Amino acid sequence: MKKLVLIIFVFLTLLVSCIIVNADNIPVRIDGIYVAFNADTGYPFIHNSRTYVPLRVTMEAFGAEVDWESDTSTAVIRKGTTTVRCCVGDNWIYRNNTKIVNDAATVINNGRVYLPIRVVLEAFGATVEWDGSVNISSGSGASLISAVENTPSVTGNYWGIWNEALWLKSCGRYSEAINKIMSVSSAFISTNQPQSNAMLFKHLGELYSYLGNYDNASACFARESYYWSLSPGMEQSRIDSLRRSNLIKTNVQIYVKTTDENMGSKKYFGAQLESKAGIYLGAYAEGDTKIYNPYNPSKFYMDTFPDLVEKDMAAYLLYLPYGTNVTHYNSHIRRAINEDKILQIALEPHAGLRVVKDSDNYLKKLAQTMERSNCRFMLRFAGEMNDPGCPWYDADPTVYIEKFRLVADIFHRYAPSVPVVWAPNYYPEDTIDDYYPGDDYVDYVGMSSYKMEQPITDPMGQGIDRSRWSNQLDRIYSLYGHKKPIVVVEGGASYINYDTGADISDFAAAQLKDFYTYLPIKYPNVKMCFIFDSDRERQKFSLSNNYQYLSAYKEAISNPLYLSNMVAKKYRYSYYEISNGVNVKPEATSMASYIITPYNDVSYVIYYINGVELGVTYAIPYEVNVDFTPYKGQRVNVKVCAFNSNHAMISSSEIGVNVMSS
Repeated sequence: MKKLVLIIFVFLTLLVSCIIVNADNIPVRIDGIYVAFNADTGYPFIHNSRTYVPLRVTMEAFGAEVDWESDTSTAVIRKGTTTVRCCVGDNWIYRNNTKIVNDAATVINNGRVYLPIRVVLEAFGATVEWDGSVNISSGSGASLISAVENTPSVTGNYWGIWNEALWLKSCGRYSEAINKIMSVSSAFISTNQPQSNAMLFKHLGELYSYLGNYDNASACFARESYYWSLSPGMEQSRIDSLRRSNLIKTNVQIYVKTTDENMGSKKYFGAQLESKAGIYLGAYAEGDTKIYNPYNPSKFYMDTFPDLVEKDMAAYLLYLPYGTNVTHYNSHIRRAINEDKILQIALEPHAGLRVVKDSDNYLKKLAQTMERSNCRFMLRFAGEMNDPGCPWYDADPTVYIEKFRLVADIFHRYAPSVPVVWAPNYYPEDTIDDYYPGDDYVDYVGMSSYKMEQPITDPMGQGIDRSRWSNQLDRIYSLYGHKKPIVVVEGGASYINYDTGADISDFAAAQLKDFYTYLPIKYPNVKMCFIFDSDRERQKFSLSNNYQYLSAYKEAISNPLYLSNMVAKKYRYSYYEISNGVNVKPEATSMASYIITPYNDVSYVIYYINGVELGVTYAIPYEVNVDFTPYKGQRVNVKVCAFNSNHAMISSSEIGVNVMSS
């Protein structure tokens, strides 16, 4: 198969190279700024009345990250919560795993990826116009970036004016500081010093955030990120500025419910224990002393935890130190077999990765014992390996990868019914992919996913944690959700502040409800989710000790998409995200929305189709009924507007979708 892909790749490369004889240097502007094409980046050209642009340089100028998957000849573009995949030879793209047809195929020319860029940019919410050049508007804040980089500067002492602007900022005179910076901004930009330009936009972003102009602040932080990307060795600064941009931006993601297995982005990968419809509920409950006592048979968590949360679990998590025989959990295994439960075994080498070898046949015996037991096991080996605080962390990912592959090879050979789970920690997310062992060794991709209140991360300096647990899976899902089933191997929201010890039950309950409400909507290829029901030092996750937190969990898992057992059921329903150009079925269904605002202060949401109001909804996931049947074969405009308690519109989105003929 790889040989076939290579042949196609070479063919396309030769084909396009032959077609393009006189390539035109077509101007491309993003928010009024020309993209700097050169011989290294490649130049745009026109072919069959289509304007092709080099993908990487264009999308990086747009503020996106671009990766290349050589094994599938696919370019992967990420910005904010959106991921777009463009495979060479395909005349369609995938936006967050939803297919959108393009008017021409992605091609290779002189070793670079090219395609008609409109469909990709529109997938990120941009608008594209043609007037002899390609003019791209990135959306909110676009005009500001153009003004900053193009407004004629005053003459005189630029550094003096700059220092005056910083003094005004320190005095809280934010508008005056902005005016001063704007008066010299293009002079600084013209010096072509990426780090200086990045700092200029950092200060502007902070100033606009202090004034409450979050769209402009977000745009400035995003532009800051672009300039850091041009500075060698400043990758962490680029990541930090993107994080600030995303934390304070406004955005609306719209989802359509479907009962059609062929619609949307939900997949069945054929992995052992994989759900075809819905998410298996799981829990770590052995650490909750109110519901489990190893010396009291009447307090066994497989009985008491379902009573506590008023719903049965399909799976449970157990930790196994490396070198310990799984028969240590014989009583647990017998109960799991009798009740047909999945056991996730977290195999942890507390003495470090050096102990992981099979010269003593420990791994082989462990695999054989698990295979012969007739219990439904899944094995998570050395999870959270990317976290420097983890006992088996190694800064050299190749060490971990070698050990994981050893374990996977042994289990695939001696325990073929036991899927092997690779599960990094949710932080630091920028190194997650470095530790990936490869598709051949990983059956499930998992993640430890926790939410702690961290007001220190507030880019506006107001001491508010603006992040949401419900988007913590964005990056790992964009990396692997199209090719592997996903599992949240453990997770919770602490209802005690880590630094102060203050009670933050309101915060934790809201985060938990938000996470479990949107998990099956945003991430349809998540197949299992384990709640962590125990306490750690300065972190409180125990459900039995907090009624508010427990109530939020019980309400959230009442959703029928959360499954209590492995009994095969027909396909229920799922959701897929819609954007410009997405196809929807002509049927009566419903839509839901994920609203992103700096204060998470949405009071109600109103939906429209072609300007006609569909309805108002007041609680997450802001679901409303819609009937696309009258619009068969048409393109319709779907609009969503979010309002706060003062009836001020705080975010909106309008997109054009194609209603299928049948």
